[in-house]
Amino acid sequence: MAPSAIDFTSGPGLHIASAAARIPPALPLEQAVRDGLISEEDAKITGYSAVTVAKESDTLLDLASAAALAATTRADMSGTDIGAVFFVSVFPFTRPPLYNVATAVAEAVRSPCAFAAEMSGGCAAGLNTLTLAAHRLLASQDRAALVVAGDVWRQPHIDRFNCEPGYIFADGAAAVVLSREAGYARLLSAATLTDPTLSGLHAPVPSTRTPVDITARAHAFLKNRMGTDAVLGRLRSGLTSTIDAALSQARVSLADVAHVIVPAIGEPFLYRNYLDPLGIPVSRSTWDYSEVTGHTGAADQFGALAHLVDTDRCSSGDVILMIAEGLGFQWSVVVLEVQ
Repeated sequence: MAPSAIDFTSGPGLHIASAAARIPPALPLEQAVRDGLISEEDAKITGYSAVTVAKESDTLLDLASAAALAATTRADMSGTDIGAVFFVSVFPFTRPPLYNVATAVAEAVRSPCAFAAEMSGGCAAGLNTLTLAAHRLLASQDRAALVVAGDVWRQPHIDRFNCEPGYIFADGAAAVVLSREAGYARLLSAATLTDPTLSGLHAPVPSTRTPVDITARAHAFLKNRMGTDAVLGRLRSGLTSTIDAALSQARVSLADVAHVIVPAIGEPFLYRNYLDPLGIPVSRSTWDYSEVTGHTGAADQFGALAHLVDTDRCSSGDVILMIAEGLGFQWSVVVLEVQ
């Protein structure tokens, strides 16, 4: 498997002008345990202290529009400067049917954009879409593009607390503005890779345990298609090769990276999938953000980037490595340098 990698430093500069998130109030996991939403044992396994849950009156469009407005305001950019708007989500059942959320977001930020599209494909779709937005900017005369990712996870469609031990799905939206002009961070490179032989890891199987039983899907695949050792080997090699390709295009090493943004999929996966294979301490990751939000799907990376901005964690010259994994199986990696 060979990743596709792109060097964004050789041509006109592209920059993250801003990042912003709209994250609902967090529900403490202690409260979730008392309410019978999750067992005490499963709550402890995740490592989270809280998970964000939207009010019943909050819609996915509400969250996405709020994040988009915050990002464009921070970028000090008029909506008329936004030439393309992308909306990314993972879970289809709380997205309005037969409706283009991207055009509604464009209306919210007053962008008469020529291009508005919804994207999906799992939790790697946010970074995948950021890469597509970069290509569009380079091929057009647009000044900027807006990428918004978000999800709301609700019964009866899904039980956010009991899909799979180790993480909990969280509600929220986050947005970035990608600009030709100077911004918070310059886009250095991106790399993507897909391993379709692992697509069956998330193929639906019969289950009476919960509306979406990710555990049952994985167990069926490991029993009938591919052994655990082989799967873990492919997952690890896919991740490291994609990261290596992105870092190589950016002409930096992992040792040069100040901040590693990883998916917010719980403490067991944090160490097994990322920190241990990469040999990096948790202090270089954005776990402090993930630990109080939960897994917001494709919005994890943009939300964590906004967290770095909001907490003034970065200095000029810092390299940020953004990592996403998703259904398929996919890896997407983006490298930024703070200006």
